[in-house]
Amino acid sequence: MRRRGEFGLHQRGLTLVELMVALAIGLIVIGAVYRTFTTQQRSYSIQDQVAEAQQNARVGMNILMRDLRMAGYGKPEGDVIINGATYSHNIDVERDPEEEDSDVIVVVGCFGSPKGYLTRTADKEDRQITVKSTGNELSRIFNSERSNYIFIGGIEKLKVDVAPGSNEGILTLNGPLVKRYPTGVLSAAVRTEDTQIPLRNTDGLGAGDILFLGQDRLIVRDVGTDTITIDTDPEVAGNQGISGSYPEGTFVNPIPVYRLTAVRYSIDSSLGFPVLRRNDEVEGNRTLAENIQELRIDPNDQDDQSLYDIWLTARTRVQDPDYIHPLTGDHYRTRQLQSQVRLRNL
Repeated sequence: MRRRGEFGLHQRGLTLVELMVALAIGLIVIGAVYRTFTTQQRSYSIQDQVAEAQQNARVGMNILMRDLRMAGYGKPEGDVIINGATYSHNIDVERDPEEEDSDVIVVVGCFGSPKGYLTRTADKEDRQITVKSTGNELSRIFNSERSNYIFIGGIEKLKVDVAPGSNEGILTLNGPLVKRYPTGVLSAAVRTEDTQIPLRNTDGLGAGDILFLGQDRLIVRDVGTDTITIDTDPEVAGNQGISGSYPEGTFVNPIPVYRLTAVRYSIDSSLGFPVLRRNDEVEGNRTLAENIQELRIDPNDQDDQSLYDIWLTARTRVQDPDYIHPLTGDHYRTRQLQSQVRLRNL
């Protein structure tokens, strides 16, 4: 016969007190893990927003510095009128009336890529040039009511009196050219070792002209009605051909035509959050970077007006309720990016 204990009737289980203690310990552990998770998640979110703010400032700074370096490039001496406003200097800085801690910067020059290229040779004393634009109609790019100052080949600064309403045509200038510009456009594709180069227009070209096609230096030996005969190596007997292949429409000895414009940088808070804007009459008023709340620029040395210090202050997208900014009193975390730029064309 078995005793009662052999069937487990006298085995002890958990008491209510022990169960409550275990439950309390478990809740404490779960709470600690959850608090650690939320703390880490919050820290990650803050760092992510701070990194985003820094990146916004860096993007805006890079574009601003690019334009500042080109300030004055292609600008003639004295006053110029662009879009009805008169500009005397390569760069103008004034305090923003709507953003009291920020500056408004206006930079005058030829920025970005050329607005067109010469498509036929232009001779000294010519008052007309044939240009193909890289984008819009010539009359929209070179508009006397907005901006008609051009910079040809990085050499001559002139004005356009008349521009056609297409993306290719003749620009009438306000004065004669002081230099000759041999150039052309391929009317058909060319291949390696070709010595006959087909051009859409050979007018103005002559034997002895030096042209460049890609990496090839071309010496013009003869000019036909629609082709030129070239030599790439005069030290070797006979005419030597080109080293590469080029498609139809490639510019031969490309002569760029730049357009003078005025670019305005400012902070705009009309959207409910501050943005850095770049405004010119061709590309319009566009946002460069969001959540940029301050733009400042000052000469590094009053005796050296070509060297400037620039500050961009960016803020996070959302406020942190556990943080108070020591200057503004709000809950945005900020990061300031400082850089220095030298104006090359003073």
